[in-house]
Amino acid sequence: MKNKINKFIHSKYLLISLIVLLVLLVIATGTYAWFTWRSTSNTSLTMNIGKLADVTFNSGNDISTSTLAPVYNYTDGEKTTFSINNKDTTGASLDYNIKLNITSIANELKSSDLKYVLLKDNTIVKEGNFSTMVVGANTIYSNSITSSGTTNFTFYLYIDGNIENNLNMMNKSLVGSIVVEAQEKQYETFSTVIENLMSDGEYETVTNNGVDYQYNTVNSLMDDNYGNIRYYGANPNNYVYFNCDDYSNQSASTCEIWRILGSFFTPSGGNQVRIIRNNVINNFKWDSLANVCGWPDAGLQHALNYDYIDKNSGACSFDSTQTCDFSSTGLKNDATRNTISDFEWLINPITTELISAYPNDIYENEINSGTTTWTGRVGIMYLSDYAYATDLSKCSNVIADYSNSSCSSNNWLKSSSDEWTISNYNNNYEQIYYIGTDGSINTDNFLIEHNFRPTLYLKSEQIFQGGTGTLADPYQLVIR
Repeated sequence: MKNKINKFIHSKYLLISLIVLLVLLVIATGTYAWFTWRSTSNTSLTMNIGKLADVTFNSGNDISTSTLAPVYNYTDGEKTTFSINNKDTTGASLDYNIKLNITSIANELKSSDLKYVLLKDNTIVKEGNFSTMVVGANTIYSNSITSSGTTNFTFYLYIDGNIENNLNMMNKSLVGSIVVEAQEKQYETFSTVIENLMSDGEYETVTNNGVDYQYNTVNSLMDDNYGNIRYYGANPNNYVYFNCDDYSNQSASTCEIWRILGSFFTPSGGNQVRIIRNNVINNFKWDSLANVCGWPDAGLQHALNYDYIDKNSGACSFDSTQTCDFSSTGLKNDATRNTISDFEWLINPITTELISAYPNDIYENEINSGTTTWTGRVGIMYLSDYAYATDLSKCSNVIADYSNSSCSSNNWLKSSSDEWTISNYNNNYEQIYYIGTDGSINTDNFLIEHNFRPTLYLKSEQIFQGGTGTLADPYQLVIR
């Protein structure tokens, strides 16, 4: 019993000593001078930091105090409030940095006891202490504002009274300022992002049909030796949100999932990104008009570039005997339509027999075996797209044997259903190539119904916003 009493008394004295120490600090605390700005008035200070934003320090712009003392709650410390106003109304994002620009700080104040808390719209976004602070700029928080309007901040400075403080902190000086830097978010074009991914990673040389290809095995990208960067393999991270109801809030519930075929060299120079819808649209004749003139006059081409683009439903605008119901699958708004490039597609027939053809053979047919072109906005996949999409390090077969499991299981463009391509067979405009459910390549009459996926080129200036390209986190584009 005596030991317990002694233990209690000892604990009690410790508690009293701690309280006395804290009281002494409160009574005897010296000057902790914290100057944000050297204004001579207590009015708000507005800094115009560019055409896009203002930063306003509200209730005066000084935090100058000689009574800073240990507190149990940060809200009892010294504080200043300020706001960042994104004045842009076009949807431009604003990057900003909040810094503690320290002019001088005593070594005794470089302490974990001296702390700060930053709130954004009443939510804590950053907490820290001064143990690692240096003279000069110390960035404490960076982020982006993606919509116009005002974002409010509160900055607290305090000594943590929940721990034993160093008495040597008293009568020491800290001088500095809160600095806010802001600028319009700097974006890269989408094609640049893909080109950078191609140049960043581990490389492997893959030989197919006597041709050496550079494979980026980290990002599942390959150089096809024609100036194009293509995604390959079973399931590369090439997912992107597109055809969205709301591009300011991109998600699986507001957007469709598309996939990136790659970044393709254009006749005018530079590269443009081509994307393809992830899910097929069911059952459509390649040419219900039976024009026997190839893709430029095919019914499916008209359907995509009129009814699909305009989200029409009912009889097709080009053929009243054909139904075009794109009410749930068509392009949703002008914002989406305005991202699509009018592009000159090369649509030469495939004259090489598949039994002896490899991906480079097919592609050379498409670009070199004639001068047939079509300028339009929405097409479907080329036969060469499917040929290159397999992992050539695992598939060494000719195109005719792509149903082989090593080819079909490592080809991200293979879907669970049959699917038209844009390519016709050997100047026979009635016979069109399609991909079978087993991954094989076949031909069929253009009056037969197969599934298809819209494919399009984005404008060269299309910029990238974020995302990692996975199905859980698709790439996002800046579309207004």
